[in-house]
Amino acid sequence: MMRPFRKLLVLAVAGLLASHCIPAVGQQAARRPAAAPVKVVLFVGNSFFHGKYQPVLAYNAAHVTDENYGLPATDPRCETTTGEPVIWGGIPGIFQQFTEEAGLKYEVHFEEINARPLQYHYQHALSVIQQARWNTVVLQEHSQWALPPRHGGHPELFRDYATRLEQAVHAANPAANVFLFQTWPRADLTYPAGKPFSGLPLDSMAQELHASYYSLQAQNPGFKGIAPAGDAWLRAVQTGVALRNPYTPEPGKFDLWAEDHYHPSNWGAYLTACVLFGEITGHDPRALSGTEQAAAALGITPAEAVALQRIAYEQIRAARPKAFADQLLPGKAKSAPTKTKARARS
Repeated sequence: MMRPFRKLLVLAVAGLLASHCIPAVGQQAARRPAAAPVKVVLFVGNSFFHGKYQPVLAYNAAHVTDENYGLPATDPRCETTTGEPVIWGGIPGIFQQFTEEAGLKYEVHFEEINARPLQYHYQHALSVIQQARWNTVVLQEHSQWALPPRHGGHPELFRDYATRLEQAVHAANPAANVFLFQTWPRADLTYPAGKPFSGLPLDSMAQELHASYYSLQAQNPGFKGIAPAGDAWLRAVQTGVALRNPYTPEPGKFDLWAEDHYHPSNWGAYLTACVLFGEITGHDPRALSGTEQAAAALGITPAEAVALQRIAYEQIRAARPKAFADQLLPGKAKSAPTKTKARARS
């Protein structure tokens, strides 16, 4: 039998616990917030995603999944003509690094086949793309196919197969977000003689790509949105941050193109990844700040990283004025409301 004093002590402790609403172990576990689910992303495209040149090409490859890795040379999805395995990280790898630094849970996969359009992916990689596990799918067309025919494009095939892929993704997972990835203007098709845009400003190719991608989105509400990388590249050029013509370098400006004036340089890949990060995750790319780790690994200075993050932010806001409106950067206070009408953003 419990002694009276001990019994009173037990009752007192029980009352104290009850008065402070301390839950039992089982109740405590039940009340813990559920861990955020991992979001699984698939990038579908070609060398514009993997970047072609080091260090972008293999960046963060250990933390992303290449759906084509190790396929035999006889497979139409093989990445090399010899079947020799290659290690790719590229822009998806940079995106993955951004999400880790931001404390977001993303699992990144990619289906990339050199020089191939969306039609080829539909014909040979549909079994990969049409899976219910993808929360987000990003579709990148061949750099010329979205252009008008006079400039080497196949716009009808771009619209057809982008739509087919969007429908295939949603047939497998109706809740998936499908984004179009707007590619950038190519200097190699603009400045040398005898090219589709010879004699025209760089803006011409960028504007044609913009019109093609955004008109498709307007026609098909199945697309969640557009990652406007091409528009961000043009913004960087027009604001004097980046070179307009890499064949005639100017000191103090980024060269967004790699040595072939076609694929992205470290700076071009970084800007592109910032656009994808902002558009897909909904997080302000400026919050990555000058301490961002991928920039350091790619030889991009903190000041350069901040400038590229800002360009990505400005372009997304130009396309979607309400983007990031509910977010504050560290150290920034929300301005007090005023009765005067706010000036429209340019």
